[in-house]
Amino acid sequence: MVRGRRVASRGAYLAVALGVLAVIRAVPARAGRSIIPIPEIIVDPNEGNTFGLLGVVLFTDEEDHIRYMLAPDMRYNKTTGFYPHIRFFGYPTPTRLYSLVVGKSTTRDEKFEAEFEDRGYWDQRAFVLAHVQFEQDSTERFFGFGPESSEDNESNYTSQIFDGEVTPGVWLLPHFNLAYTMGILRHAVLPGQVSSLPFIGAPRFIRNPETDVQNKGLEPGVYWAHSVTFTYDSRDAIRLPREGTLALAYLQAADRRLGSATSYVKFGIEGREFIPFREAKNPVLALRAGLDYVSGGNDTPFYEQSSLGGRKTLRGFGGDRFIDFNRSLATAELRTSVYGRKLFGVRAELEVAPFVETGQVFHTLSSSPVDDLRWVFGVGFRAVIRPQIVAFVDIGRGDEGTKVFSGIDYPF
Repeated sequence: MVRGRRVASRGAYLAVALGVLAVIRAVPARAGRSIIPIPEIIVDPNEGNTFGLLGVVLFTDEEDHIRYMLAPDMRYNKTTGFYPHIRFFGYPTPTRLYSLVVGKSTTRDEKFEAEFEDRGYWDQRAFVLAHVQFEQDSTERFFGFGPESSEDNESNYTSQIFDGEVTPGVWLLPHFNLAYTMGILRHAVLPGQVSSLPFIGAPRFIRNPETDVQNKGLEPGVYWAHSVTFTYDSRDAIRLPREGTLALAYLQAADRRLGSATSYVKFGIEGREFIPFREAKNPVLALRAGLDYVSGGNDTPFYEQSSLGGRKTLRGFGGDRFIDFNRSLATAELRTSVYGRKLFGVRAELEVAPFVETGQVFHTLSSSPVDDLRWVFGVGFRAVIRPQIVAFVDIGRGDEGTKVFSGIDYPF
């Protein structure tokens, strides 16, 4: 979903050229601390080309497990200007992590984000996840609604988001858990900074002034949403799984009578399977499939509908390239570790992952989820530091050309 994509992104881009792992040589490292200089080269369909320098400081324990990571950077993009960030990640125990990200550009963009996760409550039978952020992104795109939305209708805007969520959950059985999420979102649309594109509120995008402004979500909106998720999880690791199954079903609702701008109900299912080859669990075939539905009125804003495109879904298209009430998605990638050595005091792996993805958005519950599929083929390059960190460059090609994404965490 559009909203889910933003919430799921963990901090600002931690973009790397994965070849750095093979060519960088030792920087003097003290006991328990390693310093890694990383050139930032970000090629993003929405943001454009970004260049900078990232300094990563890893704090490890006696067993070379990462406990804390500090990652300040300075980068430049012609749209956002200079955009420095400070990032701090903590992994104090195997079940707990937290992060803090602060970034402010010399123009309009800014990001303040904090996350917390602890899966060790009640002898690891309960968990709490929490997330809060304020972000302005002046490079967002909108192409219209539906699977046939045209590149010719591309527009630009700045999204201003305040978003907070808290999720308590409990394991009912060894592999089954039940979680409740309460979230609040305030979303506003402001003029963008991509001068070559029209604003999303330009007259040519508004066919019916009395309804389209609200339909597109141009007016600020506040949503207080509640959801319940039932999950089966047999994966061998939460963050970097190499074996096991994840299957979930969720139901989310927001209601105008409880303070939300409009009313809607969201529901869906998703399954992931990780199939290792050989005893070494290398390579790993990672599979994902899912369906998401939104039941709401015509006033449901675009950012609360389902979307495809970007670093998590259909990596051959830009972020939120296709938007409509519902979506289908399927992905397969073969994650293969091809090189590994100890660098800067930690064990690092270079992973290559060819992938194929398909999916579509559709408008009604009765519509077929597979009659207008878009296809993407590509390959990912990942730097992996187990058990917590993945930095990636993914190259995907769809019927609108080749796209390159970089960041942290697996797409699923």
